Amino acid sequence: MPDKVRMRTGSIILTGGRSKRMGRPKESLRIAGQTLLGRTVETLLGCTAPVVVVARAGQELPVLPAAARIITDEAPDAGPLAALVAGLRFLRREDLLGDQDAVFATGCDAPFLPAAVVAWLVDRLGDAPLVMPDALGHLQPLCAVYRLAVLPAAEALLAKGIRTPRALATAVPARVLGEAELALFDPSLRFLQNVNTPEDYQRALDEQRP
Repeated sequence: MPDKVRMRTGSIILTGGRSKRMGRPKESLRIAGQTLLGRTVETLLGCTAPVVVVARAGQELPVLPAAARIITDEAPDAGPLAALVAGLRFLRREDLLGDQDAVFATGCDAPFLPAAVVAWLVDRLGDAPLVMPDALGHLQPLCAVYRLAVLPAAEALLAKGIRTPRALATAVPARVLGEAELALFDPSLRFLQNVNTPEDYQRALDEQRP
């Protein structure tokens, strides 16, 4: 019997938001000597390939590693689901990943995202089309793993005017991880911490540790 083909894992970073609550571009905020976006790109380059950054047209990004693939959101300001679809379409169009391969999706504002959580979530994907945490009061679509095969379902949701990738958790037979299971990886759930406001940013600066 032939060996089972190993699933490839890429990543998509959504960075086209307007950072209205922060009041300045989140992607260029600095923590531990790096920009938030640069820190995320470097983390994901160490555990996934390719790494696709989805930006809006005309957005000024900080300097990023040359290996990052930067694309423009096809529907700017249409929400994170549209940006995720843009990334999935790019990967399919360029034949960089196949339908049964997967991507880890995140924003540019998760300063404590470790490479280990990506592998941990991929291990829990199993035969499901996606695996998504449900913690801190809601689903976490920007710390989730999606097979490229979810693209038609995501496009159908977009056509209905739905803007959030959370909707994919009910549109396909997803694996949803509750807080008890997530705590097996990290009881503090620190990897889910986002930076959306100046207060969040200051807290992240205060909390950073080796």
